[in-house]
Amino acid sequence: MSVLTDRRTRAQTLMAEAGLGALAFVPGPNFAYLTDVHLHLMERPTLFALTRDGGTAAVMPALERLKWSSAMPQAETFYWDDADGPAAAIADLAAAIGTDHPLGVEGLRMRAAEFLALGRHWRADSLRDADAALAGLRLLKTADEIAELRRAIAISEAALGEIYDGGIGGRSEREIAARLRAAMLAQGATGFAFDPIVLTGGEAANPHGDVGDRVVAPGQPLLIDFGASYGDMHADITRTVFCDHATDAHAAIYETVQTANAAGREATRPGHSVGDVDAAASDVLLASPFADLILHKTGHGLGREVHEAPQVMRSNTAPLEPGMVFTIEPGLYRQGDIGVRIEDNVVVTEDGHDCLTSFPRGLQSYA
Repeated sequence: MSVLTDRRTRAQTLMAEAGLGALAFVPGPNFAYLTDVHLHLMERPTLFALTRDGGTAAVMPALERLKWSSAMPQAETFYWDDADGPAAAIADLAAAIGTDHPLGVEGLRMRAAEFLALGRHWRADSLRDADAALAGLRLLKTADEIAELRRAIAISEAALGEIYDGGIGGRSEREIAARLRAAMLAQGATGFAFDPIVLTGGEAANPHGDVGDRVVAPGQPLLIDFGASYGDMHADITRTVFCDHATDAHAAIYETVQTANAAGREATRPGHSVGDVDAAASDVLLASPFADLILHKTGHGLGREVHEAPQVMRSNTAPLEPGMVFTIEPGLYRQGDIGVRIEDNVVVTEDGHDCLTSFPRGLQSYA
């Protein structure tokens, strides 16, 4: 069985369990995962459909004909050009896969344009959000995927080391972010998981703050959340360091987060649930003097998307399984003063876990 056939077979099982007759995908991680074709989500509606019996069909802009037909010759494809628009092609797709069964769509990715166009052929109650059903499609990573992720992480950590070695004091957030991007590319990154988040001083208390012209000064924290892409996989790493020195008050917050991170990693092993990882890390934070500084859950799945299943939160009772990859990133944030987050990437193994990130977690100060 080929890799793509195996992936589609799993998708067929998931849709059958969800009571769906077919799934429709727009360009993105699932589209590429099931077709091995990478297309941009642009102004031209593009759809790939997989039916419960394994049939494949597509709505494809004419300018993608060569790329698509070479990769997916077996798919029943309805091409459309700019002059005519996609309406007729979408109608042909509906006729080909049938509209007498529920159609699952990607609720967090499909746009209104595609959803409304499909809605002209399926009843409103037959178009269903399939995100919950699809959560299991890419949940367990293969050895090849983990190897790509290891490479993305190694590139990221080498680049971060360059940034610290080059000095942080007197540099602006924007300058550090630019240097970090350049270093990742020089190390072999094929892209960036997302724009690096580089925040200093009190701005670090905003977990997803905007990079600005603030300059790193002695005694201030510097939070860097970033990741290189390599192949189809994305790293997602956060480290918080200090310029020159950390105050005793800041060190106490940092060490609490460090302890929570270690507890989360220790709880990552088969026999536990995903929620147990969050509970282990969060309980450390909740028992500390800084419980009022908690803003988010412990982590999220990682792979072809920076945020994917599983969500590492206490309410997630799904069992940990070998091949699951997720982040462990507890944090504490005091508005106007400091933010500390320590984020690692882990994969569940048969007898525990493998922490893919190795950059030091202890309190670090740099000039």
